[in-house]
Amino acid sequence: MEGIGEQIRNVRAHVPAGVTLVCVSKFHPVEAIREAYEAGERHFGESRVQELQRKVPMLPDDICWHFIGHLQTNKVRDLLRLRPYLIQSVDSERLLHAINDEAAKQGIVQDVLLEVHVAREESKTGFTPEQLPSTTSPLSNVRIRGLMSMATNTDDREEIRRCFRQTASLAHKLRLDTDSPAILSMGMSDDYRLAIECGSTMVRIGSTIFGERTYGATVSLPKAVFFDQDGILFNSMPFHAQSWERAMNDHGMPFTAAQTYRNEGRTGASVISEAYRLIHGTDAPQELIEAIYAAKSRYFNTLTGGKLPDLIPGIQDVLRFLHEQGVQCWVVTGSGQRSLLDSLETTFPGIFTGFITAFDVTRGKPDPEPYLKAWERSGWRKEECLVVENAPLGIRAGKAAGLRVAAVNTGPLPDADLAAEQADHIFPNMQALLRWLKELSN
Repeated sequence: MEGIGEQIRNVRAHVPAGVTLVCVSKFHPVEAIREAYEAGERHFGESRVQELQRKVPMLPDDICWHFIGHLQTNKVRDLLRLRPYLIQSVDSERLLHAINDEAAKQGIVQDVLLEVHVAREESKTGFTPEQLPSTTSPLSNVRIRGLMSMATNTDDREEIRRCFRQTASLAHKLRLDTDSPAILSMGMSDDYRLAIECGSTMVRIGSTIFGERTYGATVSLPKAVFFDQDGILFNSMPFHAQSWERAMNDHGMPFTAAQTYRNEGRTGASVISEAYRLIHGTDAPQELIEAIYAAKSRYFNTLTGGKLPDLIPGIQDVLRFLHEQGVQCWVVTGSGQRSLLDSLETTFPGIFTGFITAFDVTRGKPDPEPYLKAWERSGWRKEECLVVENAPLGIRAGKAAGLRVAAVNTGPLPDADLAAEQADHIFPNMQALLRWLKELSN
């Protein structure tokens, strides 16, 4: 990824004012997109809805996302929920009307480009010049902004020029419902200069900026999944937050419920030690650690009335699906709360392969030790394992262990806090995680 900023400057030297540069970021990591963003770019192109769902929460809100890949009608709803800036690859009347219908349901007007097939290759898709609609007026929730095309894959510059000129001519004839000039999206890394000569107002450049794409290994259903406990299995964090606040304050240590979420994942002793060190600059006495944690446990049991907290909505469906697929499920938690730990087997009978708790490690999260122990005991390769977390420190521990991490945001922290720890996937709830796991199994 070194030199992305320099490559962008080289490309910009040949892209005149008035021509939009779309950095084609598909199959490239979030880190590469961030580097291009810091170099001043705001328009990025993706070709898969699933990949876009993963990247959008991890990157700044002012990015203009362009969808440039083949779009299936059954993915339209998910794509529109992401509010793309522009869908460039509308290649049929059926897809155009599917987008219009779904946009109406969501109460939005979606900007699109019509993809035209001007290349001499059967593999490319799009409207033929004869099929191209002459007017856009019947569509109330789609705004056709112009055309997109790809030239014939050839070294013949005259053939490429023919494709671009034909697209420009078609765009000139297209009657739009807006007063803006038609967008003409033509030209990629190998031919964007020629496309600009032929009138392109938008170029899509990937490999020249980011280098050759790294497709990596096929992502498939993991063989082992390591679940955090609080906030992932049980909706227990509100009780923990109140308990920590009371216990700490009782012992003369200012501590808020919000700090609990920032420290979520640590062992109890670690939470107390960190708070004490910030106040006094020294290690907490062992007797104080024991006293505060005992008080915290008493408050927790009082707040819960001796009953188990509710389960996180959807977690049982996730565990049931993975169990049916033969996937190992582990609990990896910094908790030492006996009332919760002792209930795992009865609450989830026969589901979990093993447990790593505060009593099994010397260094809790954010140290990678808990997840490394679970991984070693699972017997699978790291690329065959997945961590499911909801807390920044837990994500940090999973990533430090060299594991893939899916974050499910069940608490009050913003997604940006989870993204800052480099979570590989971020989901709003367990239902979204389950949909993703089912896609992997297919």
